Amino acid sequence: MHQVLQSTAALLAFQVVVGDAAPTSSSSASAPGPTGTTYPSGFDMTTSWANLSPYKDAGGFGVPKGVPRGCELSQVHVLHRHAQRYPTSWLLDGGVVEDFAEKLKNYSNTHNTTVGQGPLSFLNNWEYLLGEDLLLVSGAATEATSGANIWSNYGRALYRAPAGVASWDSSLNVYPNGTDRPTPIFRTTDQARILESARWWLSGYFGNTGANSSYSQYDLVITHEGQGFNNTLAADASCVDGDLEEGDNSGKEFIPSLTKDALKRLSGSLPADFNLTAYDVVGMFSLCPYEYATYGSSSFCSLFTEQEWRDFQYFVDLQFYGNYGFGSPTGRAQGIGYVLELAARLEGKRIETSDTSINTTIDSNPATFPLHQPLYMDMSHDNIIIGVAAALGLEYFNYGPNGLPGTVDHAVDRTFKLNELTPFGAHLVSEIWTCPQDTSFDVLDETLYKNPDLSSAKDTTDYIRFVLNGAPVPQDGLDGCEDSVHGFCAVPAFLEGVPTLKVKAAYQYACFGNYTSDGQVGDGRPE
Repeated sequence: MHQVLQSTAALLAFQVVVGDAAPTSSSSASAPGPTGTTYPSGFDMTTSWANLSPYKDAGGFGVPKGVPRGCELSQVHVLHRHAQRYPTSWLLDGGVVEDFAEKLKNYSNTHNTTVGQGPLSFLNNWEYLLGEDLLLVSGAATEATSGANIWSNYGRALYRAPAGVASWDSSLNVYPNGTDRPTPIFRTTDQARILESARWWLSGYFGNTGANSSYSQYDLVITHEGQGFNNTLAADASCVDGDLEEGDNSGKEFIPSLTKDALKRLSGSLPADFNLTAYDVVGMFSLCPYEYATYGSSSFCSLFTEQEWRDFQYFVDLQFYGNYGFGSPTGRAQGIGYVLELAARLEGKRIETSDTSINTTIDSNPATFPLHQPLYMDMSHDNIIIGVAAALGLEYFNYGPNGLPGTVDHAVDRTFKLNELTPFGAHLVSEIWTCPQDTSFDVLDETLYKNPDLSSAKDTTDYIRFVLNGAPVPQDGLDGCEDSVHGFCAVPAFLEGVPTLKVKAAYQYACFGNYTSDGQVGDGRPE
C-alpha cells in the first residue's frame, strides 16, 4: 500500500477530499420531499451511519474536557479501531449488500431491460464494485491522521519534545536520566484490515513523511485472530460457546419498522416483479456509507428521510449493543481481557496464567508484553471497544435492565450511539496522570503546554481517566472509582476494583457455560 499513497501528506490531502465531501448524487439535486442529501433541520446523515460513520471527535459524555493543572501526563494506553473498509460477509452488514447487488444484476440480465426509474434511475448505470473486508485508502488516511493526532496530543508531552521539534525523533526515546529506553512495542491482530490500520497509524504517529519508512522506530507484535484462539483484541472469537446473537435478533426484529415506508416508496420505482424486500432496502441503506467511504459519494444516500437514517443508526446500534455491549450475555466477558491487561501494565506485572481471553504466551513475554512504556497502542475492532466499556461497567452507555428494544416503531432516546462510540478510526484512551496531593479536578486547563516531571516528587497520586474519541467518559458504575471526580479515578482505587470487574464478567460461564437467553440482558452478563 506504500505504492498507493506515497506520504502522510498525500494521505492528509486525500482525507480532505474524501472526508469533507458531502454524500452527493446526481439524482439528488431535484429530489423532492422528505428524502435527499440535505435536510431543512441541518441534519448530517453521516452521523447516523453508526459504526460506518467517518471519524469525528465525540461532542461529550457529560464530564468536562481539559487537563489537570500541575499534573504530569505519565502514561497513555490507546485501544484503537481500524478505519474505513469494504463490507464484511456478515448477513446484516455486507451480506444484504451483496444479495441486493446480485439480485439486481440477475434481473437485468434475465429481462434485458432497464430496472429503475425516478429516484432509482441511477441503477440503470450502476455497478457493484466493492470488495470484502479490506482497508480502503480513505481508511489509511484516517489511521495516519489519528496517529499524527495522538503524537500531537500525547506523544509530544510524554516524550517531552523540545521547542521546534515537529515530529518523533529516536533521540526522544530516553528515560528522565538520559539513558535509552527500549524500542517501543505496539500490538495488532493479523487480520488484514487491522494490520494495515496499525501500520498506517504508526506511520502518522512517527511522522512518516516523504515516504520514508518508520519501521525501524518500533516493533509490532502481530497476534493471531481466529475462532478459538485467545486474543484480547478479537475476544469474540475466543468466546466460542457464548451468546453473541441477541443483537442480531433485535436488529432483525426492527427491520420491518426501519424499512416499512421506504419499501413502499422505492418499490414504485422498480418493476412490479422485481419483488423488492425489506432486506434489499437494508442493503440499499448500507450501500450509502460504504460507497461514500470508497468513492466519496453515493446515489443511495439521497433515497431516505431524516427519520429513516436515525432509525438505520438504531438498527445497527441494536446489533452491537446486544452482541457486544450491556445487552449481551457475553458483553463484559468480551472486554475483561483487555481490562486485565491494562491493570497488569499499571501494576508493572506480566500475566502468567489466565482464565479469560488473554493469551498468556504473549502476555508473559517481555518481547511481546512490555512494561513501563510511555505510550501503548493496540489495534483492534469496534466490538472490543464496546466490550471494554461493558467490562468497566460504564453506566453512561447502559440503556437499562431489559436491553435495547427491537420491537419499536422508531429509534428510542439513548446514550449508546455507535457514531460517538466506534466510528471508523475510533479510539479509547486510558490516560494516566501523576498529580500533587492538593490537586483539584474542578478547574481544568484547555491545553498542556509543559509536562512537568514529578518522578521524584513526594506525596503524588496516579489517576486514570478514560477518553473516548476525544471526550472524557464518566466513571459511574466502575467498581473502585465511586469517588472519581470529573472522570479522574485514583489508580490504586481502580486496581482495587478490577477483581470485582472480573467476577462480574463471569468469563468462563458466559463463554462456555450452559445457559439460555430469550433476549437482550441488562448488565452484559448471563441472567
